[in-house]
Amino acid sequence: MIEQGKRVAVVAPAGIPDRDNLARAVSLLESWGFSVSVGAHVTDRFRYLAGSRQDRIDDLLAALSDPAVDIVWIARGGYGSTHVLPALPTTVPRKKTVIGFSDATALFCALKQIPGIDVIHGPTLNGLATKVDEESRLSVLGALTGVSPTPLPLERLHGPADPIGGPLVGGNLTVLASMAGSRWEPRFRDSIVVLEDVTELAYRIDRSIMTMRHAGILDGARAIVLGDFVRCSLPAGANYLLTDVLLDVLAPLGAPIYGGLPVGHGQRNLSWVVGRPAEIRGGILFR
Repeated sequence: MIEQGKRVAVVAPAGIPDRDNLARAVSLLESWGFSVSVGAHVTDRFRYLAGSRQDRIDDLLAALSDPAVDIVWIARGGYGSTHVLPALPTTVPRKKTVIGFSDATALFCALKQIPGIDVIHGPTLNGLATKVDEESRLSVLGALTGVSPTPLPLERLHGPADPIGGPLVGGNLTVLASMAGSRWEPRFRDSIVVLEDVTELAYRIDRSIMTMRHAGILDGARAIVLGDFVRCSLPAGANYLLTDVLLDVLAPLGAPIYGGLPVGHGQRNLSWVVGRPAEIRGGILFR
């Protein structure tokens, strides 16, 4: 199924992956035909991180600089990718693909500035074999092998239904907001922006979006597409929905807002190539 010799390097620039989950994911990748190498410090523990800052940097740089590595796969989200950003190279020896999501959103903001690196927003290895469904596994495999993804129906929540085109960008809302003011701050003008999050209270989601608005990150976005917001609870007795909060703070941008994209921390986490041209037509996302 996979071109002979395609090599995956596993790195953990953030949280600590579960050893069993990781082993099962590696076995799955090998069953797909990949050759897999696991970074020296992937299962290390340092406080809430997969090893010290320098050890995590060393593993990531080794994978990015190795001309034999085709794919760099993030082991787990959590927190910590921001520590490695200043150490990233400006070039890589050959074309590479980096896969992950959640905390890896920070890494993606920086990697997209490096020529020769493609980024796939998809499951980390901590959940690939054990937490996401089969459709999610087939989705990331398809993204790697060039299979045209299935168009996805969306729910129009606000704004006109006219056809919209632009690069598909975005990721984890909280992490994107944390990039505001940094030299890796993204700009989403003329883009279709995907947002998702997990275990954030409504007011924190409000704050993250307002941070992005104040920083100008969302200025000129052509559309906002909401993925899953998993375990983002409301106060007891709240007489509003999370969707109400999202629309209140996103609608002033003037861009159409869609929901229902199966992307994020749910059981279904479909993959997409960050920055690839996409289109919303007739309520369907073509990516």
